[in-house]
Amino acid sequence: MVLRFPLLSKIWERISSRNTLPEVTGADLRGLGPLHVCICGSQVFNVMASFEDYELVWYFLDATCVNCGNLVVVPCPADKMA
Repeated sequence: MVLRFPLLSKIWERISSRNTLPEVTGADLRGLGPLHVCICGSQVFNVMASFEDYELVWYFLDATCVNCGNLVVVPCPADKMA
């Protein structure tokens, strides 16, 4: 009986051939400015954030709507003052 270990190059070919990023399904609404409610009515967004010692340190303002996938700009505290 002969056992063959998979080669890293073969594994890499399989992994790299897949599209690892999700497809864009919504419209680009970043030109409308900061939105706290999407045009579909949802108030929940996917944002990238960083935490330090269990506290939010920073977050990107570009986000996607959880409901429809639209690309939006989320507000920050400075937008409330304006």
